[in-house]
Amino acid sequence: MISFSTSSLEQHSATLITFEVEGGVTTPEEAFGVELAQIPFDKGVILSGRGPIWLFARLIHHYHPARWIAVHDPRIGYIVIQSHCKERYEGEVLVEVLL
Repeated sequence: MISFSTSSLEQHSATLITFEVEGGVTTPEEAFGVELAQIPFDKGVILSGRGPIWLFARLIHHYHPARWIAVHDPRIGYIVIQSHCKERYEGEVLVEVLL
């Protein structure tokens, strides 16, 4: 099972979406069958969780209309991987995100 939670990060004008794959293993059937959170696309999206690359691809595809998307790398911070605005640029590292 995959559980999702969302929270607003007003300091970044973003929505944080965290996920957890219970037991550490999921299947495409499970991951593509779960309903994703509906969020406002007029803000950025920050994705945080451990899962297979294809799960991240699904999430990035789904949330593509957002102003920008960043993903969490625990060694570096939150890396902006897509942007439709001037406030954030691809490759930007957000190190000050408070969870």
